[in-house]
Amino acid sequence: MKILYQLKIGDFAPSESSRSFTKEGYLKCVNVRLAKAPQVRQYYAYEFPSLEGFTADQIINVYTPADELFKPESVSSFSNVDTTDYHPPKNEINASNWKDYHIGYCENVRREGDYLVGDLLIKDKTSIDLIQSNERIEMSLGYAALLVLENGTAPDGMPYQAKFINFIGNHVALVKYGRCGGDCRIGDQNPTPQEENTMEVEVNGIRFDIGDNKPLLDALNIQKQQLENLKAAKLKVGDKQFSIGDELPAVQAVVDKLHTDKATLEQKVGDLEKNQMTPEKVEQAAGERATLIADAKALVPTVKTDGCTCEQIKRDVIAAKAGDALVGAVLGSVAVGDANLDQVDTVFRALSAVKGVQPSNPVGDALHIQQQQPTQVGDQNPNPDQSKPSSKKDAWKEKL
Repeated sequence: MKILYQLKIGDFAPSESSRSFTKEGYLKCVNVRLAKAPQVRQYYAYEFPSLEGFTADQIINVYTPADELFKPESVSSFSNVDTTDYHPPKNEINASNWKDYHIGYCENVRREGDYLVGDLLIKDKTSIDLIQSNERIEMSLGYAALLVLENGTAPDGMPYQAKFINFIGNHVALVKYGRCGGDCRIGDQNPTPQEENTMEVEVNGIRFDIGDNKPLLDALNIQKQQLENLKAAKLKVGDKQFSIGDELPAVQAVVDKLHTDKATLEQKVGDLEKNQMTPEKVEQAAGERATLIADAKALVPTVKTDGCTCEQIKRDVIAAKAGDALVGAVLGSVAVGDANLDQVDTVFRALSAVKGVQPSNPVGDALHIQQQQPTQVGDQNPNPDQSKPSSKKDAWKEKL
């Protein structure tokens, strides 16, 4: 029984090509081998998330028939697709992520013998340097396809458990190691052939000769490619994007900052809730202001209160009472405008407490009493008990 699975695949294949630069500094790679068919390639079952009946670490031989890869519609689907440095997440370039992964184009895709061939125009300077230093010289196709579960044998005698059909191209990726071996990589016009029956693999920067053990080489290359893909993956935190491979400290710093900001915001929310003006607090504040205005008017009847804050009213009253000994005793040499809120509040409370008590002033009291006594003028005798002289003859005696 045949079972079909719709998949998005990132395949790897080596390539030979010629390189040249455009006047803009772009790298033109002509006759790049993108893929090969017929061919059986090995995959781990976990690379097909919807696949049933296999354990995650089980290796599956998947056959790519030539008549499927080289269908006219399959070949044309790879023309003018994006070129990327490694595969994007989910092996798909779309409108939301192409700016993050696009480094150039693949064009003029065609069949040449057993190979799918195309021309690359690489525009990204970093990727160009990686190609020129042979760090990125192998190719990997990114495509959607149907996976048919069926047992069979390829023309070269290799057994398989599934095959791909109905290829739809999405992108082509530069990778360090391809799944198909060494046939499809970006080379130069005079590639150096490898020695017969000699295979090398690089692990942590150290190269090992594994003879002609191709399955081991393929397995190691697959593992290494998966690690490279993981390192190249992008992680988005807020409005920032990081490379998982070499920016973990920066990611941690952003996460820590987000945690700190969250704690700060929670504290601010708590303070706002604590200081929120409830109807009871509004009523209390209105009562306190009314009392303040009454005290201020009692101290300085002409003080302005409309449109003024409570603090301003207090300062205006104190300024009007600047000559009062009580003000000087509290503020000392501090000007009213320079006094802090606690000093202003203390002076105003003190003035309000004594606003009904008049200070003792003996001189002023005497003058006030004198002003209240009647003044006698004209011929009236200021002293009613003093008798009037009886005659002019005796008048001189009164003067003495």
